[in-house]
Amino acid sequence: MENINIKHLNKYNQNSIMIHSADAKLSVNHIKFWLDILMEINEDFSILVRDENSYKKLIKEFPRLQICYAKAPVDVETVVNAQPKLNIVFYTSNMARNIHLLRFNHLKHIFIGTKDSEWLSQYNKSYRAYDEFWAGGEFAINKLKNEIGNTGHLEFKIVGKPQIKDSIEPRYKEKDTNLVLIDNNNELLLEKIYFANKTLNKKMYLYLSNEKTTIKNNLMSIAKLHSFTNKLQIFRDKEVVNDFAKRVSLIITDLQNINPYLLQYKVPLVVYIEREYDKYLINIDLLRESIYYFSNKNELIEVLTTISTDDFLKDRREKALNKFFNQEAISKNIFLETLQLKKTF
Repeated sequence: MENINIKHLNKYNQNSIMIHSADAKLSVNHIKFWLDILMEINEDFSILVRDENSYKKLIKEFPRLQICYAKAPVDVETVVNAQPKLNIVFYTSNMARNIHLLRFNHLKHIFIGTKDSEWLSQYNKSYRAYDEFWAGGEFAINKLKNEIGNTGHLEFKIVGKPQIKDSIEPRYKEKDTNLVLIDNNNELLLEKIYFANKTLNKKMYLYLSNEKTTIKNNLMSIAKLHSFTNKLQIFRDKEVVNDFAKRVSLIITDLQNINPYLLQYKVPLVVYIEREYDKYLINIDLLRESIYYFSNKNELIEVLTTISTDDFLKDRREKALNKFFNQEAISKNIFLETLQLKKTF
């Protein structure tokens, strides 16, 4: 393949916006995270990736989109010149190759990150090269300021994470139900959760990946033995987790799965730990202090019983949710509103 491919650009395009990813491994996921939001603009936009395999995957999945591939700095220049109306570039990741695009002073360079970048990223002074930093909430902005000190001319905007708008809206939740997300092979842990559910007569939605057939069969056998099959529902596709999470009254998970996005469902989060100090493996204080913990079946029963009468961490979860993903910005579509204003500069 050549070093550049712009054949998917409309010949007489009016693109004013381009989204860019230079991450060889994650470009596809990064771009797909923002696609639905960019399509709401109801205008043409382009996509630039710097990895050949990512380009091929995106073209195959989205053949109608204006997707470009550029390898060298001169190839990036060709992509820019082929879009005379271009004035805004969104960056999903902070990679060394971004400099090939950042050198174009007539463009507005805006870092928007991706799904988990705001708490996983280690910020450094290279972020000063962008014109603006758009964050889900003040957590990411404070983190960046603390890590790089002087932010120079960099401007900050809180735009929420529009991808979770549907989840944070008020909705009916089934009483006495929980969603269990356990990605490891700890069958004994799942049995603890199962028997805690049975003791408290709670319905359990359980995600188990397709390869965990033995665990699935064992749990279903236990449920059948105890006439509890109507209270246990197992699904195998993690893509439907979000649909189940919107209806449950609480979520039980492990350290491997806990992340700020679980806050969006506005239900108690209960996390399994083997030892008390394991909770400090969650290195974000704001998240760690918003969670209930258990180590065995009896502790889980105690936690679930307490939650049913006094969810004393509710306010902490709400505060954390707003720090990570500003709800007002999401509900008011601030991302799109801010973008419309930027296009007029």
